[in-house]
This record gives sequence, structure tokens and C-alpha cells, in this order.
Amino acid sequence: MPARCRRSPAMTDPVPGAVIMVVDDQEANVRTVGSLLSRAGFDVVPCFSGLEALDRIAVEPPDLVLLDMRMPHMDGFQVLQALRASEATRGLPVIFLTADHERESLVRAFSSGAVDYVTKPFVPEELLARVRTHAELKRARDRVQRLAQERQASLDLIAHDLRNHFTNVLFAGELLQAADLDPDRRGKLLDSVRSSANSGLLFLQAVLDQAADEAHGAPLEPLPAAQVVQDAVEGYAAQASGKGMRFDLRLDRSLLVRGQRVAVAHVLNNLISNAVKYAPRDSLITVAAARHEAAARFQVMDQGPGLSGQDRARLFRRYEPLASQGTGGEASTGLGLALAKQKARAMGGDLWYDPRPGGGACFTLELPRVE
Repeated sequence: MPARCRRSPAMTDPVPGAVIMVVDDQEANVRTVGSLLSRAGFDVVPCFSGLEALDRIAVEPPDLVLLDMRMPHMDGFQVLQALRASEATRGLPVIFLTADHERESLVRAFSSGAVDYVTKPFVPEELLARVRTHAELKRARDRVQRLAQERQASLDLIAHDLRNHFTNVLFAGELLQAADLDPDRRGKLLDSVRSSANSGLLFLQAVLDQAADEAHGAPLEPLPAAQVVQDAVEGYAAQASGKGMRFDLRLDRSLLVRGQRVAVAHVLNNLISNAVKYAPRDSLITVAAARHEAAARFQVMDQGPGLSGQDRARLFRRYEPLASQGTGGEASTGLGLALAKQKARAMGGDLWYDPRPGGGACFTLELPRVE
């Protein structure tokens, strides 16, 4: 019997791609069960001992294990105990396939962590029904777990962006408490508070709009690169002005990129807010959007000191804030760049850092280009 029995193209697979491991010390039993499962449209991984099964599971876990209860050297209970002791395989469904009809053995099987059992000689339709049910449940649990992880990443991103807006409001509010503040400066700070609050509300509405779009299956869409950049820059114009900074926009007005509108805005907002946060006062921030072969590249370049070797090693890692301090006393959570890179890759692009020629930092967001 081959190492893996591939399903026939003519078969209809009720659980697409489901891999079932059959573990039995009797080759005839493995062949019989494997042939039945293969004809039903499953991929089958045969194993002839408990140790072999554990070794192969460590390399590539299946979706379900059909496990003989009575085997020499290492019986089914010992295999199941080893699986349940490992975090990686604790949730792997195991069905005992056994000739043991003793009630105590069956009770022990469930208490050890088996999800089901089938007694020999088995009825083929019953075996297939049980395998199909538990494979589908496993796939459903995996989908729920992936959705939960994706949702948590999205919540982290939303919290990070909202924190930026709140930080701007608090920073300006603290400066407004100064007794000797001249009227012109006070007016600019009030404008900054208003701008940050409005940007935060717009961002929140954009998040809600994106959630509604995703609920209706909204796909990636063509986006005008120049407009996306200008919207992002406007959100930080007041904060940059408060530090005497200016923006130099170098935009290809005809360039279209493919992405999710809110996700692209998240990434650009993060890069621009970091440039305003870390670049020196009275400096120039360059934001460019241009073609590069089959892709489009957004670049945010500042005239600051650039990143140290220590900070470059921390880039794009979650919860590892940079050692550099914001020139206005701003704090870092260590989340923004990690989540921005995740969003870029989810859209088929990437995000990376290079030292800016002449000094400073240059962050590049690359996305697919629309012809």
C-alpha cells in the first residue's frame, strides 16, 4: 500500500482534502479500512504501530486518527495519552477501531479523550458516517480558530489606530494647559484637537463600513494611489504643523493599486504617523506613490536619524516597541508596524524598511498594480 492513498478524481469528497490516519498493527486491517476511506474520497495515511503514528503526526498532523485499541509495544491508549499530552495534538480527533466490546474499555476510551469508537467487525456505512462527521467537526473548529485569530489581529489594529488619535488629543490638551500660551499657538492646538477627533471618528466609521463590506463579501478593489495618500496625509497635517514639519508629495496621479480601502489607509496612516512621531522638528517628510514593474510602491521618507541596528532587529515584531523616542514625547506600543506588515501581506503585497539615502528612514509599502 502506498504511503498515502490519493482519492479518485471521480469521487465526491464530503470533507475536501481531509486526511485520515489509520493505525493498526495488522496490515490487512489497514488495507481494508484504507481502501474503504479512499473510495469514499478521503486521503489515507497508513501506520502499522503507535510509534510510527506519533512520528508521522509530529511531522504532519492528519485531520483524524482511526486507532486500533490493542497493539503490541504501544497500545492505542498509550498513543492517545501521548497525543493529549502535547499542545499541538491535544485537539486532534481520535476514533478507536477495536474488537473489544467490554464496557470498561469503551468507558476508558472516552475518558482518555477519544471522540468515538467503532467495533469490529464494522459496518462500512457506519464507519464512513462517523469519520465524515468528526472530520467535518474538526474542519469547523479549525475555521472558527482561524477566524478568531484574524478577528483579534483586526482588533489590535483598530485599537492601535484609535490610540494614535486619542494620543494626539491628549498631547494637545496638555499643551493647552500652559498659562503663558499665546493666542496663535492656542488656536493651532485647538485645531489639532478638532482634527484628531474628526479623524478618529472618520476612522471608526471607516472600520464599520469595512466590516459591513466584508459581511457582504466585498473583494479587493482598484484604488487611486494619489487620493489614498492625500487622505492619509491630511489626517496628520495638524500634528505635523505643530512640529514645524512639511510634507513633500510625489504622486503618480494615474496610478491604481489593488487593495482594501481601509486596510491600505491603516498602513499608510501608521507609516505617516511614525514619521511625524520620530522625525526631527522643522523637517521634511516625503510621501511618494509610483510604479515599480508589475507593482505599485508607496514610500514614506523622513530626515531623522534612521533606525539603529537594535531597532531594525525589532521591526515588524509584535509588542516590541522601538528604543527611539518620539520627538514630542509620544509613546510606542510595538504593535503598529507588525500589524501593518500583516495587512500588506494579506493584500498580496509587502512592507519593509531601508535607510533613506542621505540619512533618515524609508518605509516601502508594495501592492499589486492595476493596469
